[in-house]
Amino acid sequence: GWDGGYCAFKTDCNSPGFSSALACCKTAYAGQVNRHCVTKLETPPTTSPTASDFTVDFWYPDYDTVWTSAGCRNTLPLPYNNVNDRPNYPTQLECCKTSFGGQMSGACLSQLESPPTTSPTTAGNIGSLYYPDYNTAWPDAGCINVLPVPSGRPTYASHLACCKGAYGGQVSGVCLSQLDSPPTMSPTSVGGLDVYYPDYNAAWDKATCVNTRPMPSGRPVYSTMLACCK
Repeated sequence: GWDGGYCAFKTDCNSPGFSSALACCKTAYAGQVNRHCVTKLETPPTTSPTASDFTVDFWYPDYDTVWTSAGCRNTLPLPYNNVNDRPNYPTQLECCKTSFGGQMSGACLSQLESPPTTSPTTAGNIGSLYYPDYNTAWPDAGCINVLPVPSGRPTYASHLACCKGAYGGQVSGVCLSQLDSPPTMSPTSVGGLDVYYPDYNAAWDKATCVNTRPMPSGRPVYSTMLACCK
């Protein structure tokens, strides 16, 4: 079984290749608690392969520590059985930005060799994703891309997509007015919305999904009518 597996030097079209037996053990048997693969090396490590003398070439989030204090690690043995059981990243910074993007404590970033004085983002501490500003009253709110993104917020690829998704029924039009090029009227105002939502105004056994304007506040939205009905 896997616990008894190790790396061998042979030609095999069905297995991945590695530059060395150690590289093979570190990747293919990274979570092997009994270290059977490592013990098969010509010169096995005399101590547990951790920290400076035995690390993997990727970084993974530390789910075993409370989220507000956790960071990213690259130490072995892995705290999980299969290398694919957790996301992994080529750099510690990328791991922090993706897995702990909304971490207000900054614990993950503080563990970098050269911690940034602020969140490592684009100029002005601005990210590439937009999210609804729940700290402002809904009729006056819009979408922002200031980092860090608060935990649990939905994110959108563009400012417009965020306004349409999070403030589709906003009669005041505040969100749309904050676009770089605000439309003179709600986008795609002719006809229905390009998303569907449940019609809570009809009896449940007679109700359906609609895309009529304006969309009432707080309704879940779906990309198609079928997805909404299901």
